[in-house]
Amino acid sequence: MNIALHHFKLVDTISKEGTLTKSALALHLTQSALSHQLRELEREMDTEIFQRTGKRMQLTENGTRFLQSAEKILAEIRALQEDISNSKNGKTGKLSFCTQSYTAYHWLPDIVKSYRQLSPDINLHIVSEASKRPLEYLLRGELDVAIVRTQMTNTKIHYEPVFEDQLMTVMSKNHPMAGKKVFEISDFENTEVIMPAYDASYQDTPLIEHMIQLQHIKINNLQRIHYTDAAIEMIDADLGIGVIADWLLKPYLESKNIVAIPFSHAIARRTWYAATLTQSCAIQNFITCLKEHFGGKDK
Repeated sequence: MNIALHHFKLVDTISKEGTLTKSALALHLTQSALSHQLRELEREMDTEIFQRTGKRMQLTENGTRFLQSAEKILAEIRALQEDISNSKNGKTGKLSFCTQSYTAYHWLPDIVKSYRQLSPDINLHIVSEASKRPLEYLLRGELDVAIVRTQMTNTKIHYEPVFEDQLMTVMSKNHPMAGKKVFEISDFENTEVIMPAYDASYQDTPLIEHMIQLQHIKINNLQRIHYTDAAIEMIDADLGIGVIADWLLKPYLESKNIVAIPFSHAIARRTWYAATLTQSCAIQNFITCLKEHFGGKDK
């Protein structure tokens, strides 16, 4: 049976308009073209869809049954078109993101609350496994936004500055250097150091580790820990000195027996970027919320 979408629209329109003349105007067809399509449908169905009573068109019993299906199908088509349009315009769907290196997301609830006001039907999804190589995940389409501090040269990727941070030295309050006001790279000499895990092939050696190497500082041991919470627990147990960004530390400083000591002014602030491939409304709303959260109040 060869029934097309325009047949369903045809029967639906004629049943509402009542005459071929009005229906032809509504469908932007000539009356002869509309009559041809109706005859074509009735031949295909091998049944009469409408009875002609003067100029009025009355549905037959089979025509009424056909209209019931037409209304369901057309409603589903309209819903599909609306869903696709909303998804393309960033009104519905899922937005996937991650931050480079760090796995702590205690800052996310505030952003979710703000984001829901702008995009209430978008679900935010953290892709934590992408934290080591976020730009590769972005290029594969597995992320919508990668919050990164390093940039890959690729014309497909758009980088938008979001906020700045400052690296801090973190240690137990029981550590002998816990009372220092400023921490120097040389202070890492003969210490146990805890750093976030990173992929060496990413060509992004952590800044502090790079400076330790440049100054030929000899440390006792370097532990790489992927999960931020786990690193904090190690530091809290006085098992090493950590290096963590200031925007991640606040809740830990309040709940753990640790202190954060700034580096000397030689360690510059770092800029973080929202890396994206597209500029949908949903993505722009998320970036706006990031900027407002990190730029509008004390991190």
